[in-house]
Amino acid sequence: MTVTLSIVGKSGSGKTTLITRIIPLLQQKGIRVGIIKHTAHGFEMDHEGKDSWKHQQAGADAVMVASDTAYALVKKVTPVRLEELEGQMADLDLIITEGYKGSDRPKIEVHRTATGKAPLKDLKLLVARITDAPHEDGLPTLDPNDVQGVADFIATTFL
Repeated sequence: MTVTLSIVGKSGSGKTTLITRIIPLLQQKGIRVGIIKHTAHGFEMDHEGKDSWKHQQAGADAVMVASDTAYALVKKVTPVRLEELEGQMADLDLIITEGYKGSDRPKIEVHRTATGKAPLKDLKLLVARITDAPHEDGLPTLDPNDVQGVADFIATTFL
């Protein structure tokens, strides 16, 4: 069964850095990990002038680039739902979403005081914080510099 966990936090809080550091640690435990990165902005997967870019520019509703060992799909959908994306990774053990703070998935918030930004408010299903700021709400608080501890917490709590 695939488990989805959302890593959330304000821009610049260190979400991407944390995720890239815990992926190999989780994989060392035999956990197959997928990532779904949420962006509020549009994106293009390919570079201008490439064939798949030309196909998108021509108006294709979906473009897939495939090799013998991997594939990538860009498909126009309105709106894209997290459940549909999770279905693409149902063969994995753990899906980590970066973002999706409004989802109904368990969340770990990344917050660093050096950003000068306040923590997120009113998060549903917040299970822990990765922060250098003290909190007294009873949730586990993990050290942002202890990536092994974060990976261990994720593995033991969710898998």
